[in-house]
Amino acid sequence: MDSLEDLDSETIERVGKQGGFLLTTYHAERAKDPASRATESSRSNVIALWHTIKQIYGKAVARDLFLLARNRRQPSN
Repeated sequence: MDSLEDLDSETIERVGKQGGFLLTTYHAERAKDPASRATESSRSNVIALWHTIKQIYGKAVARDLFLLARNRRQPSN
């Protein structure tokens, strides 16, 4: 796949929400303690999702989905 438009809207929405959740979790954990196991675990989850999406859909789609997820990330309190 060459672009995000090649995916159906349901997939885009689902992956965007999941990516946004993982990024929000990572940023929250990093704010609490950058060197904690929880921070490292959250970071690993983000990386794992990136690699999975990249492997299934290709690098261009993975990049676009993560930009979408970053924009949907819930602000930290």
